[in-house]
Amino acid sequence: MENNNTTQENIDQNVLVTKHRFYFDTPLYEIIPISNIEGDFTSGEVDGYNSIGGLETTFKIESESLASNKWDMFYGFTGIKLTCKRKSDAIRFLVIKNKDVVVKVGQYPSLADIQFAEIGKKYDRLLSEEELKEFKKAIELAAHGHGAGSFVYLRRIFENLISKAFKDNGSHVGISEEDFRKKWMTDKVELLKAYLPSQLVEMKGVYKVLSKGVHELNEEECLTYFAPLKLSIELILDQKIEIDLREKRDQKVKEEIKNIHQKLGK
Repeated sequence: MENNNTTQENIDQNVLVTKHRFYFDTPLYEIIPISNIEGDFTSGEVDGYNSIGGLETTFKIESESLASNKWDMFYGFTGIKLTCKRKSDAIRFLVIKNKDVVVKVGQYPSLADIQFAEIGKKYDRLLSEEELKEFKKAIELAAHGHGAGSFVYLRRIFENLISKAFKDNGSHVGISEEDFRKKWMTDKVELLKAYLPSQLVEMKGVYKVLSKGVHELNEEECLTYFAPLKLSIELILDQKIEIDLREKRDQKVKEEIKNIHQKLGK
């Protein structure tokens, strides 16, 4: 089986596709060897985002019987339903499964709709409206088989994080903005590492991969690498949110302790 997005040969045979990755990150028509799938992906449970109910949840995974017909008989079509254990909302998938490979050929809500809702809820206070649009554009392009284009928008998010860090802390770095712009990204990260999430510093090589994807890799390679690279960006953003929240709590506690001292001193 083959389509214009990817072929079995260019799937990384060493990558374990978890249930979450299969249902919430894998685009339609990507052919995955059965040996790469985590356990029995058609039963059990999986954690994910319920875009219908707007919450993180655990889904129950069930197979759904399809009307008996030649398509089911000869091509191995299987219906899969993920039911939210908190709100009973359901996500449905149409899957082709045989002894060698598995392929998602349909789903509702769409992968883009699910991921759009999730990033909008998680990052609307951290990313600007334009940055959210760029993140969603990356997801949309990947969902439609445009791997290199999706990398362009992921790379912009990484660049914006670095630019913001320099804007907020450039006076402590001891370098002009013009000189900073001329430096390689790895050098920029090194200069700003005291002011960046540790996840970003540890994953600075992500930018190199994204740039290589834009300029050198083919569409199929980019699509294969999209899910882990998107996740790396999310981990960086998640840690940034945690840091900002911790700083706000720290400041609030200091103010409250100060007020206590002032009251006790009277």
